[in-house]
Amino acid sequence: MQQLRHLADSPPDSPIVPHQRARGLARVGFGPEGRLTALRQQGSGKVMLPRTHGAMPEAVFVNTCGGVTGGDRFRWELSVGQGASATGTTQAAERLYRASGGRGRIETVLTAAAGATLHWLPMETILFERCAVDRRIEIDLSGDATFLGVEALVLGRAAMGETLTHAHFADHWRIRRDGKLVQAEAFRLSGDLREVLSGPATLRDIRAVATIILSAPDAADRLEPLRTRLPQTVTCGASTWNGQLIVRLHAADYRPLKAALIEILTWLRGAPLPRVWNM
Repeated sequence: MQQLRHLADSPPDSPIVPHQRARGLARVGFGPEGRLTALRQQGSGKVMLPRTHGAMPEAVFVNTCGGVTGGDRFRWELSVGQGASATGTTQAAERLYRASGGRGRIETVLTAAAGATLHWLPMETILFERCAVDRRIEIDLSGDATFLGVEALVLGRAAMGETLTHAHFADHWRIRRDGKLVQAEAFRLSGDLREVLSGPATLRDIRAVATIILSAPDAADRLEPLRTRLPQTVTCGASTWNGQLIVRLHAADYRPLKAALIEILTWLRGAPLPRVWNM
């Protein structure tokens, strides 16, 4: 009661305590034979190392806050040493929640030494109404390292009848090989989205999009065999240049898109996807 009286007697112009913001960092590195070379966890960023039956060890990155909102900061780091291999993924879909102020930030740094293989296969990212997040993905490859990555976006929750009208999401990818930029990707939605999401040349009737990138010395050799395997259940296409194989996909709903991603990624990997993809 004394505490309640104290709050009631507080002057009306008392400063408002700002909302607590989440901070998270998870860093993991692998050497030959799956040997762990680095491991760090901080704040709301965690990483799990499940037992696997395949040749590649897995690192599952976890945001213990369950999502990202304005002012949150997360950083994921995965490195693979010379001749080693590893797969990175996330425990669940990343949810970008409504922001009351400021923008959230997600940074992903992926590094593969010569002769290494690195697969970055996170679950989808779901944009909620009035979310505000900037994301950046930096991939540094050396020599003949192989990188396979995917990112999928879900624009609102179709099962909840949700339609995005206002949001901010900026996504930037940079892939460098031996320090030279070989691929740059950028995607941005910001402000009033009603016209953008209804335009015939933009995203009309599209609520799920994805990009797959294979960066490898033999990427071009995979193009024609892949094109014969592209599923007919979603809109997709593939192209290659400069050692990069790019697949673009979109659909009116995420369910058929996810099934298509599983089919394509399984073929490109020559192995099943991490278990979280089937949960």
